[in-house]
This record gives sequence, C-alpha cells and structure tokens, in this order.
Amino acid sequence: MSDKKILIIEKASELFAKNGFDATSVQEITDACGISKGSFYLSFKSKESLLFSIFEYFSSKLIERIGSIYQMEIGPRERFEQFFVIQFEEIARYSDFILMQMREQTNPINEDMLGLMNDMRRKTYEAQESLLLNLYGEDIKEHMTDLVVILGGIVKGYIEIIVFNKGSLDYMGLAHYIVERIDSIVNGLSKPFLTTELLAGNGMCLGNQSVTTEELLNEIKLVKKEIADEDLLISLEVIEQELSITNYRKPVISGMLSNFKNNEQTEQLVRKLKKFLN
Repeated sequence: MSDKKILIIEKASELFAKNGFDATSVQEITDACGISKGSFYLSFKSKESLLFSIFEYFSSKLIERIGSIYQMEIGPRERFEQFFVIQFEEIARYSDFILMQMREQTNPINEDMLGLMNDMRRKTYEAQESLLLNLYGEDIKEHMTDLVVILGGIVKGYIEIIVFNKGSLDYMGLAHYIVERIDSIVNGLSKPFLTTELLAGNGMCLGNQSVTTEELLNEIKLVKKEIADEDLLISLEVIEQELSITNYRKPVISGMLSNFKNNEQTEQLVRKLKKFLN
C-alpha cells in the first residue's frame, strides 16, 4: 500500500471517528491530507471503497503485529500474553472509529467485507491455536474448538469495556489474568463438546483443504525475511519451488518439513503446510 493511501486512510479514520461517516465529505478528507480531489479518486473509487480499505488496513496491522510475536525472544506463556495485549492495544487505538461504525452502521456488509472479516478471524484463530499448543502441549488438541469458543467469549467481554468505557486498563495485567484463567480451564478439561467442523462453519478455522498455494507462497516470503539459518532458507526455497508448479511433489515438501523441527519461527507455516498436504 502506498504512503499516500495510508495517509488518506489514517486521516479519514480520524475524521469518521470524530464527525461520523455520512457527515464527513471527501473535500474534508482531502483538506486534512493536503491533496486534491483528483488525487483522492486516483487512490479510491469512492468514500465507501475507502471505508473498506480502512478495515483492510486495520486488520492487516493487527495480523502483522500478532505475527511479530513469534520473533520475540520470550517463553510460551509470555508470548500468549502478548497475543492478548496486542489485540487490546489495537482495539483501544481505534475505539472511536469502532464506536462510529456501531452507531451509524456504515459497515458495507458485502461479499468482500465478509471475506475480509472471515480471513482476519481465521488468521487470529490459527495464531491462537499455535500459542495454546506451545503452552499446554498436544494433549489439548482435541479440546481446541471448545477452548477457542470459551476464549472468544472472555475476550469479547473485555473488548466491550475497552470500546465503551475508554478507560485505561492495564493490558499486560489483564492478559496475565486471562492466561491464568485459561490455566484453570485447561486443568479442568474432560470430554470435548464441540467439533472442529462446527468452528470451520463459522469461518474461524481451516479445513485441511482450505489452505491455498498462493497463501502458502506469500507466507513463505514473509518467513524467509526472518530466517538467518542458511539450511532452513534452502529448505524454504525448495518448498517454494515445488508449490510454484502445478504437479508439486508431496514427498519432497514433506521431507523438507522435517528440517524445521522445534523451530518457533516456522511453526505456524509448518502447521499450514501439513494441513495443505493432508
């Protein structure tokens, strides 16, 4: 995304939050950005398309920040706490804009918007699943669907407080408190109640066939930027080459995956690749 588009998005989101979507004109947005109307329409077809881009920009920032957790040199518990802190911080940062959306209901619920929302939910779920497994081990895998739903309910309640009260909460303290509550829930797990298929039906997780080669190739490019180990880079390049051809060879990709054992930087990518292969 160009610097000009980002400028327009950030200025427009401030104006929408302050004055409302309908009450904010394109002229006011261009004045705040110091650009002409012509320059605006070169970037966005309309004010409605700008609104969609604002959601796209905010969600990409959230997912990018969540992705950065895996580069932090901290333990599994601290990493899981950061997962919540980042969500609370991003919600607080755009709470006025969120309130405007709820008040005016300007959200254009169309196929593109639903796709964007489902993609963000799915990526957040994947990160949460990975963090839960890192902290509590593979034994909780069969309970993952229930854990995601329970956590969603807990987090939603605190998000509402952040949005409506605009109070300054101790996000680190809150994250620590939530993870302690999850400890209690995990310790009390017995027989799973929900199935993965039910969660997938809500757009919150991937079925085995839902990962696309395009998505994997994009993620490989991102992971390569963070990897310094030459052997791992070579393995990533081999996988990348295989996925770039129509008749990719599953045994070759599976063989390369064994090289990433116990590597936290590639854990989420490896999980997706395994789903893709299965």
